[in-house]
Amino acid sequence: MRSLTLLAALGACALVGADVEAAEPRPIAIVHGTLIDGRGGPPIPDATLLIRGGAIEAVGAGSHVAVPTDAQVIDASGKTVMPGLADLHVHLQGGWDGVSMDYLGYQLYLNAFLYAGVTTVLDTGNSQPWVLQLRQETASGRLLGPRIYCVGAYIDGLDAEWPDLSYVLAAVSQIPDLVRREKRARVDLIKGYANLSVTLLERLVSEAAREDLRVVVDQWDWNGSPELAALGIAGFAHLPFRPMPAEDLRSLKDKGVFVLTTLVTEESHARTRLADLAFLREPLIADTAAPWFLEELKADATRTLPEKETKEMEQARLRMAKEKTNAKKLLDAGVLIAAGTDAPYPGVFYGDGIHRELELLVESGFTPLEAIRVATYDAARVMKAEHEWGSLEPGRRADVLIVAGRPAERISDTRKIDSVIQQGRILDRRGLRFDPSRNPGYRAVPLVDFFGSLATGN
Repeated sequence: MRSLTLLAALGACALVGADVEAAEPRPIAIVHGTLIDGRGGPPIPDATLLIRGGAIEAVGAGSHVAVPTDAQVIDASGKTVMPGLADLHVHLQGGWDGVSMDYLGYQLYLNAFLYAGVTTVLDTGNSQPWVLQLRQETASGRLLGPRIYCVGAYIDGLDAEWPDLSYVLAAVSQIPDLVRREKRARVDLIKGYANLSVTLLERLVSEAAREDLRVVVDQWDWNGSPELAALGIAGFAHLPFRPMPAEDLRSLKDKGVFVLTTLVTEESHARTRLADLAFLREPLIADTAAPWFLEELKADATRTLPEKETKEMEQARLRMAKEKTNAKKLLDAGVLIAAGTDAPYPGVFYGDGIHRELELLVESGFTPLEAIRVATYDAARVMKAEHEWGSLEPGRRADVLIVAGRPAERISDTRKIDSVIQQGRILDRRGLRFDPSRNPGYRAVPLVDFFGSLATGN
């Protein structure tokens, strides 16, 4: 009970309707809701979901699932029950702009994920000891937050784009020791970054395979390339904006390569969402963000852009249109896709970002159920954990959302979160909101590259 006592003392989380001293918590029965299983099947009306001991015990039409007499019953009439969401491309360094670090404010950001119903994340590049500790402590229950997977640090070439967060490879001879080090650290994936040569990347992939590790890459213009897929990579960290003819799509599918989406970050670079700041009143943002955070974002959104940034913005708008087209092509070709955001960037918030990503995927031609699948079951498939989480099936981890809406018809209804259940525990969402009495108001520090300018992408 030590971890629960600590969390309560921090004021970050509380259990609702449960005796925290009980050795075996009461089962939870969610009844009369419309159930989305996460696997893309049609919603089940008037369903019952039974949770016991942190896992899903039974699920189905209400007439087929018996509710134990000692169960805590939640009436979800008029609501939707669905799996907790996964964001498979984040950077847990904090801040709002993608180039600043706020490690001290970690609880603020972890709370924002849970408040928005994001129960699993993949950190795709960070200070390795930092993110390994976050993963360790959230897994133990000593720290409140979503389940964390991580790649550790970037593996980059000379002139690394993110020198504070990268291991630099200069020679093939470095690779075996580096991979063995990553194996001992138990990273979930290795990330090869943009400045790696093809020779270094090919050797990194082969050496990682010997240690049963997979490599995800961000190679910028080369994302989606069948030549990179042929090296044996596991996946691409971003959607491609290059042309994707049918033979390239087949190559990615045949090689079993996955693709993470991150449309919201391209939208940030395009600054289209920042044109109307009304979205900052969205509860998933307004309830969890610190005032300084929003003030700095508003100042950035309303400043006059220099000519260089205006051109970059125009290029981002072109890239985004191509990425949306490619997202639908990849889906139709059967390539494994998972939703990610690359949060944080201006307008891309921890937690809220995945809901915006789903909206952009639907704009790209996905059905709402397809969009939900890439943020639940297919995300679990990317992590090779679909038998553990990602769908509402017996035996899966009980990460569950109750939504006051019909997201199978209107994807924006995923935002209308009523309840979040994490591993069978009902979270007190009020305790996840920003509270100035508990927050010292830490400020982020800018991350700069070797040339003294702000780093610009990850």
